[in-house]
Amino acid sequence: MRLIISTLLFFVFSTLAFGQKTVTTVDSLKIVLKNYPDLNEDRVDALNDLGYRYWIVDSNESEKYGIEALQLAKEINYNEGMAMAKRVLGVAYWTQGRLKLALENLTSAQSIYEIINKDEGVANCLMNTGMVYADIGDYDKALDIYYQSIEKFTKLNLTSRIATTFNKIGAAHTQKKQYSKAKDYLVDAIEMHSQDDFFYGMAEAHNELGKIFLFENQLGQADYHLKKAVNLGKKVNDEDGLLGNKIQMGKLQRLRKNYAESERYLNEALLLAKKKKLRKYILEAYAQLKLLKKDEGKFEESLEYYNDFIILKDSIYNTEKSKQIAALEFSNELADKEKEIALLQEKERNNTIIKWSFASGSVAIAIIGFLVFKNQQQKRAKKREMYKRKQEIKESEEELAKTELENARLKQKEMAQQLEFRNKELTSYALNFAQKNELLTHLEEKIALAKKATPTEQFRILGELHRDIKQHVNIDSDWEDFKRYFEEVHTDFHSNLKQEHPDLTSNDLKICSLTRLNLNIKETANILGISPESAKTARYRLRKKLNLSPDKELLDYFLQLENN
Repeated sequence: MRLIISTLLFFVFSTLAFGQKTVTTVDSLKIVLKNYPDLNEDRVDALNDLGYRYWIVDSNESEKYGIEALQLAKEINYNEGMAMAKRVLGVAYWTQGRLKLALENLTSAQSIYEIINKDEGVANCLMNTGMVYADIGDYDKALDIYYQSIEKFTKLNLTSRIATTFNKIGAAHTQKKQYSKAKDYLVDAIEMHSQDDFFYGMAEAHNELGKIFLFENQLGQADYHLKKAVNLGKKVNDEDGLLGNKIQMGKLQRLRKNYAESERYLNEALLLAKKKKLRKYILEAYAQLKLLKKDEGKFEESLEYYNDFIILKDSIYNTEKSKQIAALEFSNELADKEKEIALLQEKERNNTIIKWSFASGSVAIAIIGFLVFKNQQQKRAKKREMYKRKQEIKESEEELAKTELENARLKQKEMAQQLEFRNKELTSYALNFAQKNELLTHLEEKIALAKKATPTEQFRILGELHRDIKQHVNIDSDWEDFKRYFEEVHTDFHSNLKQEHPDLTSNDLKICSLTRLNLNIKETANILGISPESAKTARYRLRKKLNLSPDKELLDYFLQLENN
């Protein structure tokens, strides 16, 4: 019977994978389930196989079949079916970004497999659990779990599962920026998967290699691997994988400055991720769109995507986590309470039957009195329980409020640190001008000295000039870059000045920018390549254009203008 199921599923999904149009996905599911309508182990296996194969197509459908399989397996006490259903649910929840639920189900599945001595099931659960920890960001723990699963797969001689785990290990090393190790595992995975024509695993490895080459800015290599991933993913209808490919292709086109093409890929990915409610991919799409708009110079749009990114990130790692924990605790308490009530009701029914069978009228009165007494006890117990629940809810709300306050404080601190870094960066950028002009002055003096020197001394001076130029070869920039960095920190500074004082020249704006950085006259002169007296005169003329009184400092005026 199991062989028939496997053969039927293979036929159905082979038809889907190679794109034949005669049988749709819905029709295929009906074919499989229609052949096993009875509530037995065969139907559980069919549901689990469907849920398993839907991981790469639609995680929501995978969740639906996993839940149905789990319910049926529990009803017929089918342990292996329960374990597989929990594994299906674990990976489905992982795909959806519901990581706590994923860990709960995978851990439970692993325990059942250990009890029934199914080592392959244990190894698969370990690998899937490693995937969840990798998503959380605990890559060391993820790698430790992956190595445990590799050890078990090796003992079982399951080459295809080893290759799949190699994909996961490669991805973890990528996140740790250990690109050389990651490439080794991924190349081995592709070679192993090629032997079995496992297109999904090959697509996954090529996609990860594409990411690595994007990080290393090897765009040609990245383009090759990402296109391979797309072609292989289409063969197995890997919708989630293709969604991730679109995001990486969007990043690739952004780095190539093909902004329109990049935006098309990213918007397609964002729309599909929202439709499938895959928050992990929505988050990645927002991050890439933010960078795209920044590269295009559309800073307001970039900020909007950044805000969407932060809101969703907080939702995933804070609000959603709190809700999941609360829901899990509530479900456990509710289940325990229902079991307790059911046991009490069953016991009460049995006691009533026995007592009415053997008791006389006087005993019946005693029973009624006893029931009344028990009822009062239950009411008091229920009141105490309700009071306890209210206290727990109150404590939970207080704890959640503390967490939200702490998150807000940390976010504010992060923004302050970013602003401080930008100011330091801008000051450093400005001082580079000073270093450059000091170098030019020094070179001019050396050249003047060389004109008057003997041939021997000229050779020595030329050597010194060569060393000086080599030491300072990287000290170069231009005012357009400086202006861009400056306005990232001091938004609308120049536009506000021009609005208040339309007659200001570009040189006046340079003086204003350097003064806003609190640089003195000597530093300003070095940056502009003029004498301190000229810089002083330029400041004096600027004061007249700004109509400042003698007791009004330029810096104070600029600070006042920014605050207004």
